[in-house]
Amino acid sequence: MKTFLNWEPLQKNDLVHIIAPASASTEEKLKTGLSWLESLQFDIVYSDNLMMPDLFFSAPLEEQCEDIKNALDSDAKVIWCLRGGWGSMRLLPFLENLVPPQKPKLLIGFSDITSLHLFLTQKWNWPTIHGRTISQLGLTWADSNEELLWKKVIRGELTEIQFENLTPLNSAALKFKTIESTLTGGNLRLVQSSLGTPWQIDVKDKILFFEDVSERGYSVDRMFEQMLQSGLLSDGPAAVIFGSFTNGLEKNGIDLVPEAIRRFALRVSYPVLSGLPCGHDTKYNYPLPFNTRAHLILGENNKLICQTGVGLIRD
Repeated sequence: MKTFLNWEPLQKNDLVHIIAPASASTEEKLKTGLSWLESLQFDIVYSDNLMMPDLFFSAPLEEQCEDIKNALDSDAKVIWCLRGGWGSMRLLPFLENLVPPQKPKLLIGFSDITSLHLFLTQKWNWPTIHGRTISQLGLTWADSNEELLWKKVIRGELTEIQFENLTPLNSAALKFKTIESTLTGGNLRLVQSSLGTPWQIDVKDKILFFEDVSERGYSVDRMFEQMLQSGLLSDGPAAVIFGSFTNGLEKNGIDLVPEAIRRFALRVSYPVLSGLPCGHDTKYNYPLPFNTRAHLILGENNKLICQTGVGLIRD
């Protein structure tokens, strides 16, 4: 039996530690994110070296390692990433040598932060949340329901999140069935990049989630082909669910990514679905819990139910 760990919900004056393990953001987006967190009456801390741009990265590697260690050693309940881009994978050998804090902290972020999600969920068995980075907070709350959901999740007012009306992409997703497992995955390119490393994604019997940005159809198809030939996606996952894939148009304006996803779905024997409102879409990026108990209900109304990592019964 898997033991599910809990994270501590945020209350008034609790500490949120902001880190920038990937690329740099802008002062304007940082301030907008800070304003949203401050409106919820949380205390915020971040390093003076949060943004010291170093080629592709928000800061030199040594500064980023020191920053994430300080966040892990601090009293913060939540470690919230500033943005994605590129760089988080460089921190994993450093994290491998650390002793995990006694209490899990909640990591929040997406895109390049996928590398940290994989490490924390697989090496430390922590629950994490795939979702908006600090640079996205308060900028495009096109869906007020999403903002309300974020508030409830980080305050611990919800024990589960439901995603309904998922679209089946193959015959396996049409069969009446309930899959009990945990969610893993994130950015497709970053998941592929984990292959062959000590932190390679473990998909065995998991519900696997994918999203991406600025990848054209042929590139998405190539990633699927490589992961199928490697054996990772041949028969390992219990199911695959896709979120948003954006900015992948061909030069003639046609989007071939949906066709690449459809062809992948027809090649595998496990259920494949789409429709999670999570990823790089500028309108929405709902919180998606990783490494918590999850139920995927298939049949007439496909539905994913994820526990949030708060108030779970340990078993």
